[in-house]
Amino acid sequence: MAQVKVWDLFVRTFHWGLVLLVLGSFLTAEKDALLGIHVGVGLGVVGLVLARIVWGLLGPEQARFRAFVRGPREMLAYARSLLARRPPPHLTHNPLGGAMVVALLCVLAGLAATGALVYAGPEFQGPLSGLLTKRGAHALKEVHEALSGALLGLVALHVVGIVVSSLIEGQNLVAGMITGWKRAPDEAGGLAPAPRFAPVRVAGALALGAAAVVALALLLGLPSRAHAAGPLATELLREYEAQARRANPAFSGFSAEAGHKLYLATFTVDGQAGSCSSCHTPDPRRAGRTPAGKVVEPLSPNANPARLTDRREVEKWFTRNCKQVVGRECTAEEKGNFVTWMLGT
Repeated sequence: MAQVKVWDLFVRTFHWGLVLLVLGSFLTAEKDALLGIHVGVGLGVVGLVLARIVWGLLGPEQARFRAFVRGPREMLAYARSLLARRPPPHLTHNPLGGAMVVALLCVLAGLAATGALVYAGPEFQGPLSGLLTKRGAHALKEVHEALSGALLGLVALHVVGIVVSSLIEGQNLVAGMITGWKRAPDEAGGLAPAPRFAPVRVAGALALGAAAVVALALLLGLPSRAHAAGPLATELLREYEAQARRANPAFSGFSAEAGHKLYLATFTVDGQAGSCSSCHTPDPRRAGRTPAGKVVEPLSPNANPARLTDRREVEKWFTRNCKQVVGRECTAEEKGNFVTWMLGT
């Protein structure tokens, strides 16, 4: 056994970069206001995974999949030797570690694919709305969430495997993934050759990953998410405009300023004063809270892409809130002013 340089800089950077991105994806997954960041993190994962796949085919020998991906028999034999506390040494990942690498890459690819399809589909009224039904988008969202649970399980198993292997094999695999060195068998009586740095191959892998990110970003319509509420909002504004003109022939168009004033205005209903901003906060891009303590997701469609995407929900919101806050039904002009201002927040 000798100290051998096994993992090159590219592999180590990929590993820790992926750790940070996966952590970021879970921290931004539950808040609609952080959807833009979550999608950006997902794009980063796409780039890293694709670059690692290229590196696994064209990189240094120790980084290639053929150096550590083994069949079921070898995996089972290694598992038995590990239980017997006599695992054979391996230059790079052991057979179980190699299987974990493949499993993680597959799950991450599935997460990226399902997340992109949901974001670009009817769930957020994106460019794939004509190809996916609303039910299909919801089904994909369920798959996406199931894969995120599977990823958590794999990460936990990965950590346990690292600890167990490090203890039984007598080495620090975490430090090895930082420095690139580990205790491994000599090859042909001498030290294994260190991974060679290949700038051209690194550039190629990174370029392919970056190209995939750019292509996916264009498909999703990033960085702007204003299109999320576009189709229904435009249709509603046309309807409100026609209703407003019938009610007032002098109507000259909607006013975002008037919509903002309506949002902040205080009304007294049944002896209680309140405004839309009482629950939704003065900034509609922030989450609010009802008097009962229930959290209210951001009202702005640019912070919460689910807003202004369901006609029934929009009309239900206007009916309920206008009666509760204003004390009457809102006029078509007031609704149009409100939607016009909301689209610009």
